[in-house]
Amino acid sequence: MVKSRLFPVILVATLIVMTGCGGGSKSPTAPSTSGGGNMATISGSVRIGSPLLAATTGAAISGLVVTVVGTNITSGVDATDRFTLASVPPGDVELTFTGAGVNSSVRLAQVLPAQTVSLVVSVAGTAVSLDSEMRDTAGAEQLEGRVESLPPTTASETLTVAGRTIKTDSTTHFDQGGAAKTFADLLIGMRVHVEGMASGNDLRASLIRIQNTNTWIPVTVNGVIDSLAGDATLFQFKIGSRLIKGDTLTTFFGNSAQSFSMLKDGVRVEVKGQQRDGYVYAERVHVNDGQDTGSDDSEQDDSASIQGILTTIAGTKPALTLTVGGTTVRTSASTEVQRRGDVQTLDTLRTGQTLHVVGVRQSNGSIDARRIFIDDDPAGGEFEISGALGGLKGTCPAVSFGVNGFMITTSTATVFDGTPCSGLKSGTKVTVNGIKQTDGSVLATRVKS
Repeated sequence: MVKSRLFPVILVATLIVMTGCGGGSKSPTAPSTSGGGNMATISGSVRIGSPLLAATTGAAISGLVVTVVGTNITSGVDATDRFTLASVPPGDVELTFTGAGVNSSVRLAQVLPAQTVSLVVSVAGTAVSLDSEMRDTAGAEQLEGRVESLPPTTASETLTVAGRTIKTDSTTHFDQGGAAKTFADLLIGMRVHVEGMASGNDLRASLIRIQNTNTWIPVTVNGVIDSLAGDATLFQFKIGSRLIKGDTLTTFFGNSAQSFSMLKDGVRVEVKGQQRDGYVYAERVHVNDGQDTGSDDSEQDDSASIQGILTTIAGTKPALTLTVGGTTVRTSASTEVQRRGDVQTLDTLRTGQTLHVVGVRQSNGSIDARRIFIDDDPAGGEFEISGALGGLKGTCPAVSFGVNGFMITTSTATVFDGTPCSGLKSGTKVTVNGIKQTDGSVLATRVKS
């Protein structure tokens, strides 16, 4: 039997999800039923968040109905897991999802007259969550979702959000909570709000607002396997348009087997993992083999998630023993270290850092770490980050640029390895070593490209 793993439960403020049992939340004012041709259209696709809700054939969630609260507008979810609500009055809209064991609702703020709204929602148990939202009003569009790709995987100043190519330029405004940001502040896994105009199949952004910086929040993808390639050591497949990759660290769950051999084209799966640049890395694959009885050894609660200051480091890599917020944490060759979505090595760990550790809790209270996220570095401490640079300013050798949300500055003492300072440009992949400053920036001692 494969050892189970669970993800920590994360509450994402930007996904406004309300279960049907109430909880004291007030429903929005019923939308006006007047307006004639100014009515909106809301459509969406449903991602099945539990393999128990649908058969391996990909059949619809039988009996699931979507209703606009305060109206008689309703739609069933069809055999392709889609729904359409026509003639929806503008204003604040609440959609309820009922049937098939589901009883939950989602709010949409300020739906405009004649607006077309496209949603992607996930159903898990009795609850519904909003994965992405796109609005179109006479060519002007709004899109909400997670950043899936950035340069150099995409073209310079271009990103992918919820499967859509977003283009930016010098006129694009970047914002986070009222503070001005730049393209360089964007990270894989961030949730963003994009406003702009359609440009063919792409969206040319006038505004990108960063809504959530928790890039480590797990991704769940549900659907039928297509184009499976590779073996248990390194494999990939598609679910719709999304690329999934895995390796020997991926765990499998199902009733008939617990291995890579369960994967086949046409089989329905639920993937849980991490958003990487252009694909989702699968940590866990639950295969619905048509014989699932509802019991799943993956539901054993041996997972743990802690955050704290790294105070001690002992041992020899990769088998380190750390003390994080008073808890003993052990690492191994399979432990992954990340800083703002960028994969690091165990060499990056320094005492004084604030770490978020995800792993398996042992009987003695210690944690075997699967992932370590570096949330912050102390001022004056050694620092390393890799990524594509952006927002290059200044005159060599004293220039500044951003890498994965960190502001990097150079000086006459900075060593440029590979590409000289004069050869740097936006999109260049660099590894920066330096010293963290009190204002959060990094004074680079070395820039390697």
